[in-house]
Amino acid sequence: MMAISLAAFSTKLSGTLGAGLYWVALLFASLLTAPRRFTNEEEQRTGDLLRLVARPHSVFWGKALWVLAELAANAIVLAGTFLLFTGQNVAQPGIFALGLFGTVLALAGATSVSGAMASRARQSTGLAATLALPLLLPIIFLGMAALRTGLGDGVVENGWRSAVGLVGYGIASLAVGPYLFAAVWKR
Repeated sequence: MMAISLAAFSTKLSGTLGAGLYWVALLFASLLTAPRRFTNEEEQRTGDLLRLVARPHSVFWGKALWVLAELAANAIVLAGTFLLFTGQNVAQPGIFALGLFGTVLALAGATSVSGAMASRARQSTGLAATLALPLLLPIIFLGMAALRTGLGDGVVENGWRSAVGLVGYGIASLAVGPYLFAAVWKR
C-alpha cells in the first residue's frame, strides 16, 4: 500500500483509478495468504491426523472463517491506509462499505474453494492461485464497479447492484466450498 501511495503522491485520483489501485493491493494480499490456510496441514504432514479426528465440513468452515476474518482485517487496514495516504474521498459510503463487505466475502469464498481444491496437490499454493483466477474474474469486475461508485465514479444503481452481486457470489461460493473440500480432502 505504501508503494501505491507513493506512486500517487500529490495526484488527485479518480474513483476508477483509486478503486483499481486498492484492488491490486487487496487481490495480492488475498492470493498470498488465504490459500495457505488450506495447504498447511499437507505441507506439514499433519493432514492425516486431522482427517482421523475431524469431519471435512468442520475443517472447511474453520479454515474459511479464519480466511474471512483475515481478509476482513486486511481490507479494513488497506482501506484505511489507502484513504489516508491518497486523500481519496468516499462519495457513497454505503456502496463503499457494502462493496468492501461483499469483496471480502467473495474473495474468502473463492480463495477458500480454490485452496480446498488444491489442498492435496504437491505445489498446492501455486495451484490454488491458478485455480482461483477464473473464480476471481467476476469478483474483480463487480468489486471494481462497486468501489469505483463508492469513490465517486459510475452510476449509483450499478454500484448497488455490483455490491449486492458480490455478497451473493460470496455466499454461493461458501455454500459450495464444503462439498468440494470433502470430495478432495478424504482421498
